[in-house]
Amino acid sequence: MKQILILSTLLLSMSAHADTLKYSNSNGCDVEVENRNNGQIFYVSKDGKTEIVGLTKNLSAGTFAYCDDSVLQINSFVGSQGTGIMMSCSEHVNGHATTRGRVDIEIMNKELAKISIDGQVKGLFGWKQDTKIVCDDLVRK
Repeated sequence: MKQILILSTLLLSMSAHADTLKYSNSNGCDVEVENRNNGQIFYVSKDGKTEIVGLTKNLSAGTFAYCDDSVLQINSFVGSQGTGIMMSCSEHVNGHATTRGRVDIEIMNKELAKISIDGQVKGLFGWKQDTKIVCDDLVRK
């Protein structure tokens, strides 16, 4: 019991140090961006679906349900107006399924402008769209 209390206290203190920004759009997207010491966690919700994407500050690693961390590729472009980030993977065995996916993130003037998530699972008759969430024209709440 004592270990559970210590673990709970540790988890609560970690989340207390996180800065969370909330974004939404007129199409029903809600995005929470949790800024942590080592990166960001994006909680993306639309039409009853929620996906979670993690990304380190230096863009060297990330996590996304449809791409095993070992095969995830991250490409980015930083320009005068903002940053574009693409996280993706090709077909691979991911747990008990064969998956592929892509996440695109656009940050304009230091604000999240767009995030899109595409996750696919290979079935008996080919690829099945498992998740497709596009949140553009985001505005901070």
